Amino acid sequence: MRKILTICLLVFLVFFERSISAEEINLGYIDFPPYEFREDNQAKGIMVKIVTTLFKRADVSLTLKYLPFKRAYILTKQGEIDGLFSFTKTKERLELFDFTDPIIDNPIVFFVRKDADIQFETLEDLKGLTIGVMRGYSYGPEFDNSPIFIREKSDSHLSNFKKILSARIHVYPCDKLVGLYILNKEKLTSEFRTLSRPLTIKFGHIGFTKGKHDKIIGKINTEIKKMQQDGEVNNIIFDWYFSH
Repeated sequence: MRKILTICLLVFLVFFERSISAEEINLGYIDFPPYEFREDNQAKGIMVKIVTTLFKRADVSLTLKYLPFKRAYILTKQGEIDGLFSFTKTKERLELFDFTDPIIDNPIVFFVRKDADIQFETLEDLKGLTIGVMRGYSYGPEFDNSPIFIREKSDSHLSNFKKILSARIHVYPCDKLVGLYILNKEKLTSEFRTLSRPLTIKFGHIGFTKGKHDKIIGKINTEIKKMQQDGEVNNIIFDWYFSH
């Protein structure tokens, strides 16, 4: 009898383990090159590679859905998909979503003309300048509300870079990899440089539907830590950047 019970328990544990590993997660990804985008009907980009690697290492099945950001946000909030990336953590979002640990650093740096005599250590160094900003985007309350410089809004990164070249603005704060990607794509890299000190550093996470995926988040966080410690996250970034 004891032998039969032992066999039954082993069978149960095997099926239980398989059911966990077979769980499928549906994540939304958005148009945010070079981190994530769709090309030739395939998900591509730095964060796509990192996230798919994380889930493979965690032995969790993953399906990706290409969606506009607002749609991915709403569907995740409602639980119609399991999550989205790359998602920055805010006080308001913490009340609505659960987050993984930070996966990637996103430094927001100032782009200037290559010959511009501009340095940045504090906001005081920007006094009197006209600075390009993206409409609807926050660069932090201190920057957003500062009265010592002019903020000129635009609807695209490329528009801001062109404004720098035409001397309509002096500097443009932008995610470093996003800016470099656009300048390389437009063959404008030689016209610009970045200031060494970032304005701020944001962090990319996976955001999940609130209260539904604690075990999955735990497994992914374990792999995030491992990938950061063994250098795989940085290797993916460098490999992607130098191959494009």
